[in-house]
Amino acid sequence: MSISASAFSAGYTGCTVVSNTSATTGQFRGFVVNFDCVVSACLDKNGASLMTSLGLTSNTINQGAFICVADGDWISSITLASGSIILYTI
Repeated sequence: MSISASAFSAGYTGCTVVSNTSATTGQFRGFVVNFDCVVSACLDKNGASLMTSLGLTSNTINQGAFICVADGDWISSITLASGSIILYTI
C-alpha cells in the first residue's frame, strides 16, 4: 500500500511514541528519533531483522534522524535499548 510522501511525513497516517525498552509491534513505515536512541531489535513484515540493512547495529541514532523502510515493507516490531522515537504507522 503506497501513500503520498507528504501525508506520511506530516504524520497523517498516525504515530506512536516509544520511550521504553519493551517490544512495540504493529505496521510502521518508519520513525523519527525524539531523543538519541539505541535500537536493540527491529523486524520487517516477515519477521526478518532490519538491523544491518538500516544501519542500526551497534549505533546510537541521533535526535532528529529519520529512518524508513522501502515501499512495500514495514517494521513489524522494534525494541529500544535507550532513547525515544516516534513510529509512523502505515
